[in-house]
Amino acid sequence: MTQIELRGIEKFFGAVQVIHNLNLAIADNEFIVLLGQSGCGKTTTLRAIAGLETIDQGDILIDGKAVQHLKAADRDIAMVFQSFSLYPHMTVFENIAFPLRATRMGSGEVDTSVREVARVLRITDLLGKRPSALSGGDMQRVAIGRALVRRPKAMLMDEPIGALDAKLREEMRAEIKRLHIKQGSTTIYVTHDQIEAMSLADSIVIMHEGFIQQVGTPDEVYSHPANLFVAQFVGSPVMNVAEASGS
Repeated sequence: MTQIELRGIEKFFGAVQVIHNLNLAIADNEFIVLLGQSGCGKTTTLRAIAGLETIDQGDILIDGKAVQHLKAADRDIAMVFQSFSLYPHMTVFENIAFPLRATRMGSGEVDTSVREVARVLRITDLLGKRPSALSGGDMQRVAIGRALVRRPKAMLMDEPIGALDAKLREEMRAEIKRLHIKQGSTTIYVTHDQIEAMSLADSIVIMHEGFIQQVGTPDEVYSHPANLFVAQFVGSPVMNVAEASGS
């Protein structure tokens, strides 16, 4: 079981406050999406959970334990980035196996773990290839495999399919959803794309200028927006707003 809780998180970059008193509880096995425009604080929040950014105020709890003072490597969290970040000189097998090098796992166990992840991701036939021989979608599958192979407590995904074309994005959305159902790991996913959020999330956290605007299921935020910003940002077709005065 992996539960994540953020209590009163605040973050400054210099004099600019980018996260304001953020409170959020993420249940075990939940797939939660942080949705918002560029600069709203969603990636900073994700990086703070991972330990890649410090926070100025508040607590980050994983399974009830405060971890904000722990190094990223000690939080048992995996992160997938938009950029893939694969090692070009390594094969797919070696890229996926890389996080296991720091463990005491034997070579036979490493081989079994890598091949199991590759089977789940349907990339077994690519294990001997290098990243330069892969499509964008396959490179992202490898990046996800590298994150999954050590069975982390939680998966954090920062715009993981943003660099792919429209057709591949649609395929990868379905793949990510299938993996979450199969693996059951707590997942926090960042995107600015409303369609992505609606199709993937158990719950959506809508952010604007460092504040949470609404937390709810896709149906709740679409059908019952908490405020005008949410209605305009999530609504389809786009809502037009005009000032009016009564006489």
